[in-house]
Amino acid sequence: MKHTAGRKAEPVPVDDPIRKPPSPPKDMSPEAKAEWRRCVPVLVERRVLSKADLHAVERFCEASGDIKIARAAIAKDGAYVTNRLDELKRHPAFATLREATAEARRWAAELGLTPSARSRAGTHEDDEDNPLDL
Repeated sequence: MKHTAGRKAEPVPVDDPIRKPPSPPKDMSPEAKAEWRRCVPVLVERRVLSKADLHAVERFCEASGDIKIARAAIAKDGAYVTNRLDELKRHPAFATLREATAEARRWAAELGLTPSARSRAGTHEDDEDNPLDL
C-alpha cells in the first residue's frame, strides 16, 4: 500500500467544470476581488474548477487580499509602532501577514496554484509566464 498521508490532492480536470469565470462575491475586499480576477480565469481555462470549489477559491482570494492589506498597513505606518504605553512594538499587521500567508499557501496548494502542485499534477508551466506564481 502506498503512503499518502499529508499529500495534497492532485488537481485534474473535473467532470463539471465551470466554463465562464464567475464574478467575485460582492462582499469581498477590493484586494481579494483583484486576486479573484487574476486566478479564476486561469483555473477555468485549466478546467479544474467546479461550483463545489468556489469556497476554496474565495478563501484563497481573501487570504491573498489580507496579505496585501497587511503589507499596505506596514508600509504606511512603518514596521514598528508605538503602543498605548508609549513602547515601540512590531506592527500588529505582521501577525495578520503571517497568518494570511500560511492560509494562502495552503489554499494555493489545494487549488494547484503553486509550481509544486502543478508538477504533481503533471502540469508544467513556464514560471515567467505563470500569472499565478506566488
